[in-house]
Amino acid sequence: MRFALILTAIVLGTSLFSAHAQESIRSYKGMTVSCQTWGIEWQAPEMKDTIDELKSLGVNSIAIHPYAQIREDGHVVTGRRSGATTTHITTPLRWAYERGMSAMLIPHLAYWGTKFSWRGEINFVTQEEWDRFFADYETWIVQMAALAESEHAAIFCIGLELTYPQKYEERWRRIIAAVRAVYHGKVTYGANWNEYSSVKFWDALDYIGVLAYFPLSKSTNPTASEISAAWEKQSAELEKFSKQSGRQFLFVEIGYNESARAAAEPWAFKTGGDNAAEIQKRCIETALQLPQRHAFLAGMFWWKWFPEIPHHHEENYRLQTPEIKALIAKYWR
Repeated sequence: MRFALILTAIVLGTSLFSAHAQESIRSYKGMTVSCQTWGIEWQAPEMKDTIDELKSLGVNSIAIHPYAQIREDGHVVTGRRSGATTTHITTPLRWAYERGMSAMLIPHLAYWGTKFSWRGEINFVTQEEWDRFFADYETWIVQMAALAESEHAAIFCIGLELTYPQKYEERWRRIIAAVRAVYHGKVTYGANWNEYSSVKFWDALDYIGVLAYFPLSKSTNPTASEISAAWEKQSAELEKFSKQSGRQFLFVEIGYNESARAAAEPWAFKTGGDNAAEIQKRCIETALQLPQRHAFLAGMFWWKWFPEIPHHHEENYRLQTPEIKALIAKYWR
């Protein structure tokens, strides 16, 4: 009897190890599910339907991005009100896990209402402000990491686009160590597409996270072949960096607006122009094939999708068109 119990424990342990091993080497076919509030939609019934639809298209991982507010004096403010709950974060992570999908929790700093026009401008003047920022930020990020651990999220991203803060290497190493004390999945950081090589703490992380808005072509109507050639050139650079660092890349964010400038300026919010829809689709179709061709890439998370909440307005980078859904299914299902 005792031998049988020991054998059962070994088998269960091996199964769990195998499951985690498979999770760590799979290609993340990810979609960021966004919100138009501070996250209420993520625990709405429509979110369940969204996850089910994404799974039917071949998506195997979702990402959500809970917010804290940055202040110009360095404070990081969390919670919309006193006693605010975190069920809008834990609920969608649990729903994904119950459906056999993985998830990434990628907390965002909300900068609106400040002098900062995007996260890349977050910067402070005095040492007091920097100390305040890193103290508040670490507290919040560790809280978010604990939530990711509680709901089996496969990946936790400790921050993104923080051009000035990311220069403080030792501060980030401290944050990473604090996160790893409460979270046991894969940990990454999201560097902007033109800044990943300047980040000095990749060795403390599991993936080289990047927001993959690489410019591809200045042509007014780039062909699929032009876009593919541009990605192959970019991929050669990424592969070289990956080998040097001993880490795979993970595109923690990638997306293309319906814009004539989608290939030239993937980060731009302006939409429309000649051949906008076709250029967007060419960019998306080429990028969807990248993980199949390049071992340095652990996967990608597309920006972005929305739960089908009544009366929500249309937003930039929205991928929920029949044509784009068909592309995702073609390559990922």
